[in-house]
Amino acid sequence: MNKTAEATCLCGKCSNCAVFNRTVCSVGSPEALAQLNRISHQRSYPRGSIIQAQGEAGDMVGNIVDGVVKLSSASVNGTEHIVGLLFPSDFFGRLFAEESRFSYEAATDVTLCLMNKPGFERFLIEHPAVEHEMLKAKLDELDAVREWAAITNGHTTMQRVATLLYVFSRRSINQHLDDGAQASSSVHVPLSRRDIADYLGTTPETLSRNIQTLARSKVIRIINAKQFQLLSMNELIRHSGESRADLDRIASV
Repeated sequence: MNKTAEATCLCGKCSNCAVFNRTVCSVGSPEALAQLNRISHQRSYPRGSIIQAQGEAGDMVGNIVDGVVKLSSASVNGTEHIVGLLFPSDFFGRLFAEESRFSYEAATDVTLCLMNKPGFERFLIEHPAVEHEMLKAKLDELDAVREWAAITNGHTTMQRVATLLYVFSRRSINQHLDDGAQASSSVHVPLSRRDIADYLGTTPETLSRNIQTLARSKVIRIINAKQFQLLSMNELIRHSGESRADLDRIASV
């Protein structure tokens, strides 16, 4: 999509932020939080809107408060590929760069806590504890990306599908799964089958066959194209070909 949606500005404070305890802001001193309150604001975007286009001057950064953001990259021939997903508490935008290397699109209705990029860059210099937490979060994200690259390059389509469902069971909106839970849980995947297939490096037809296999094996129950009931966490992990600890590392950033 090429349209940029009209955004709705909201009032927001760090103390009322739904994801505050999971963001880099949580390590800030009272003085740092007071400054963040002054330089930040919340903004909502409807599903399908372009938040920031590839190649645009990225003048805003911040955190995902609610919803899922899709990152994509267009090749020289115009082909678009999904390269990542951002969930609540993830950091949005590229610091210390003149333009955006990816396109950011609202995969669902999205609320962002935004800050002017130069202002936030100055804030990090003035508050090294938050800067340190930001660096740690980005290194964790880089590790997770590398692990995901290993999965998509070296695993079967079934293993990739099972891994993605596990990630969404842990991270997608309106989803909470206790560490020891084995009971059925709802897994919401806010992407189309074509987008999921692109993200996993397969075709929509192969993706559908693997989802049907998981359903016949009583690992999941298909509610609709984007909603699944997770029937066996242990079996989903087994189909992923990964350990639970490795999966949790991928899902935790």
